[in-house]
Amino acid sequence: MSPIEDLLAFLSDSPTPYHAVASVVTRLEAASFRALTEKEPWEELLPGRYYVSHEGSALVAFVVPEGEIRGFRIIGAHTDSPNLRLKPRPEYTKEGYLQLGVEVYGGALLNSWLDRDLSLAGRALVRTANGPEARLVRMDRPRLRVPQLAIHLDREVNEKGLVLNKQEHLAPVLGLRSSGEVAIKALVADALGVPAEDIAHLDLMLHDSLPPAQGGAHEELLFAARLDNLAMCHAATSALVKAAAGDGVGAGRTAPMIALFDHEEVGSQSATGAESHFLPRVLERLSRRRGRSFDAHARALASSLCLSADMAHAVHPNYESRHEPRHKPALNGGPVLKENAQQRYATSARTATLVEELCRTLDIPLQHYVNRTDLPCGSTIGPITSTLLGVATADVGNPMLSMHSCRELAGVHDHAMMERLMTGFFAVPG
Repeated sequence: MSPIEDLLAFLSDSPTPYHAVASVVTRLEAASFRALTEKEPWEELLPGRYYVSHEGSALVAFVVPEGEIRGFRIIGAHTDSPNLRLKPRPEYTKEGYLQLGVEVYGGALLNSWLDRDLSLAGRALVRTANGPEARLVRMDRPRLRVPQLAIHLDREVNEKGLVLNKQEHLAPVLGLRSSGEVAIKALVADALGVPAEDIAHLDLMLHDSLPPAQGGAHEELLFAARLDNLAMCHAATSALVKAAAGDGVGAGRTAPMIALFDHEEVGSQSATGAESHFLPRVLERLSRRRGRSFDAHARALASSLCLSADMAHAVHPNYESRHEPRHKPALNGGPVLKENAQQRYATSARTATLVEELCRTLDIPLQHYVNRTDLPCGSTIGPITSTLLGVATADVGNPMLSMHSCRELAGVHDHAMMERLMTGFFAVPG
């Protein structure tokens, strides 16, 4: 299977952060990575391949080299994407329609969720004899639609623009009241094959039911939901698997690692977000295994490097004035190095040089991005991770259009180049 074919399968299998982590675990276990839990002791952790997941939507995976760990090579990304999520008591009827109450998650392009064939996925907590058990839920066929108001009833929409009220205008239609009442718990229970009364709690999200696809005149484009940021999660996972299989893994006794976090789109302040102590705890347990000192851990961090991998803005042909001149990344032009003087990105002169030299050595074209000075700049997990750990970090990503849309656009050839860059990063000596 080619990298793009595997990426398409990964995107299709990952409608939510919970499914994304499960998809990563499938790939890691196929490459002989072994699961750890946060509650078990790690003191006797032998050289090998491991992963640990946290609350089902965050994951850290790594390779333990022979001898003392003298540094880490970390690639960070996030598993969440902007979308619409069900409220705890979502069902209601209005004007004869069955509808669901939703909350906007992250900075979604609201109009992109209109008039699409949507479905539901997420996680259910099911009551069992041993307590609540988390189970993945996915409904593939179209179930929902957020219908746009007809132009006959909003004649000026094309001239004055569409304005959507998050509370009033985004509630999806599930069906007609005349067809009978429908409880979401009953739909989920039917999908899981359990009694509805055994469903304790639901965490469900809307997703586009259209599968990802290649397109363009020469199949050079990628049309998919959740490219931001599942494309980087997939590239990081693939690079780690390749690095683990290589002869040079752990060169200089550095440990290659990926850290995939949830809740980046809403600020990363959660138990599974980049601002949590999930990654710092894993790093300390690794470098202090077998009774090694905190001083050894501090020295390992001082010798560590991090790539924050999050998708980047390609120049938009219809809005080129929104981009900084001489910093206009192109689709299929290669990975993008992101910099910002306000520290919205974590790239420094040192880490920029590292990425530039690595791309030059690997013969990978590198593009550069900075925001227009008169526009606010978004951010990534890079500044958070570098602040928490004090680790030199660079922000990179692949160029894309329609970022935060229900359906996004990227270049097919960029993905393989990013995988090569990440695999090379893991081999950077300590």
